[in-house]
Amino acid sequence: MALAKNTYKTWFLGALFAISLPLSTFAQSPDSTESKPRIAKVLDRWDDKILLELTHDMWLNTPEGVELKTPSLGFKAYFFSDYTFGIESNFSFAWGFGVSADNVHSNAALVQEEFPDGSTGDQIITPFDEGYEYEKNKFVTTYLEIPIEFRYITKGRSPFKIAAGFRVGYLVADHQKIIDTDGKRKYYDFDHVTKFRYGVSARVGVGKVQLTGFYSLVPMIDQGTEVIPVSVGLAFTPIR
Repeated sequence: MALAKNTYKTWFLGALFAISLPLSTFAQSPDSTESKPRIAKVLDRWDDKILLELTHDMWLNTPEGVELKTPSLGFKAYFFSDYTFGIESNFSFAWGFGVSADNVHSNAALVQEEFPDGSTGDQIITPFDEGYEYEKNKFVTTYLEIPIEFRYITKGRSPFKIAAGFRVGYLVADHQKIIDTDGKRKYYDFDHVTKFRYGVSARVGVGKVQLTGFYSLVPMIDQGTEVIPVSVGLAFTPIR
């Protein structure tokens, strides 16, 4: 009988311990949670090391009869080094290098003036004849560029960004692509397309996406029809 009483006593104490353990843990959990420090990851400032742009490209001052098509999608890509004006400053200066590919769709072609003595003159942007059927017609210029920017970028996960800058570029390729009833053709290396281009740029937005724009301060053709290249679109800064 003593052995049985001891056994019952052991079971009773074990059951009581098993019940009291989770209750004590539950009672202590709010205090223990409150006592733990809150940890927040501190992120570095956005330096916008890589800038990618998807733009709609166009010309200003087009001749009468020349119609630009929408959309005329271009692509720009730049790599930057960013230098802040002080350790905690939101202001910075950045410079880099990259490439700009402008694509302008229109109903016109670049026509070279030719004289009886064999010499050539201006490069004229001329609309197609009425009735000419074509599927696609675009003029493409590709520049290697050095961009600079003065930036204001706030801190945080989704910083506000505004930048104004200047870009200088050197022409590496130009061509016109036409698709019509005769098939697809490309014409390369037109005379009088501006070799050195420079202009102003700007962008503004929040986080990884901004509105962007570029305005050339020199015409696309340095001898002939003086159209001004302009681009507007979206800029993406995926890397800090």
